[in-house]
Amino acid sequence: MDRKAVVADFLTKCIDYANASIERKKQRGEVDLIPAWETYIDFTQHSIDEIHTGKLDRWFEREESSDLSQAKRIDIMDMDHPQRSAWLAGIVSPRPLILASTVDENGIKNLAPLSSVMGVSNTPPLFIASFSKNKRKEYRGTLLNMRQTGKAILHVMPSTLQAVDWIDMAGSPILPDQSEWDLIDITPHNENELLIKQAIAAIEVELVEEKELPDAVARLAVMKVTHIWTSSDKIPETGLDVLTQHGMDNIMAAPDGWSKKVDKHYGPKD
Repeated sequence: MDRKAVVADFLTKCIDYANASIERKKQRGEVDLIPAWETYIDFTQHSIDEIHTGKLDRWFEREESSDLSQAKRIDIMDMDHPQRSAWLAGIVSPRPLILASTVDENGIKNLAPLSSVMGVSNTPPLFIASFSKNKRKEYRGTLLNMRQTGKAILHVMPSTLQAVDWIDMAGSPILPDQSEWDLIDITPHNENELLIKQAIAAIEVELVEEKELPDAVARLAVMKVTHIWTSSDKIPETGLDVLTQHGMDNIMAAPDGWSKKVDKHYGPKD
């Protein structure tokens, strides 16, 4: 549907609601509140008029998606690390935003946001993730804890601003003897202290193997999926309403503007 039409239709419904509210206030004798609603109606109607006359067209302009007709080839190794990271993150985007939960051998629980988690095999069920070093030149707590215990829980979080704050706080640099759980108002599940009750779904994994990446500081962790946590009996065939990372540091809800299934990869039907 045309974007202008959607907004105009919404504003028209706002006016309908305001008129109905004025009638209710007249019936209750609350006449002193009516002028504010009348002002609201006038302003909203003026906005509708400006939409229809084209005065607000620039608000609805979208940046056109360009193809590669006028493309230029850029050597990625000519860039510094931040610029290179931004380009790659912006092109291969959005990506699932995972909140990983682990515990060390001393019982200190860790939380960490991960944007490199990817399923690479269904049978056996295998995920991978990349782990870099922090400013102290140490590998992240998630990897260190998995080396000790072999286990982690990967959570997908609800698409709310509160969950974005949780993700942000979980990425805070803290000392190894401190826990990100103490920074965030989340609740562990009664059946598993590493499971976040507020998550939409979660995947339990075990560390299978670590691999060096060529000429890189980061290491690749191969993880076997052992269990999933879900409140639904139905397979989420169209995905879940969860957080993703778009670009470098932008957290957003999983896009759901439109979808179309593809099935050619299954081959001819019997």
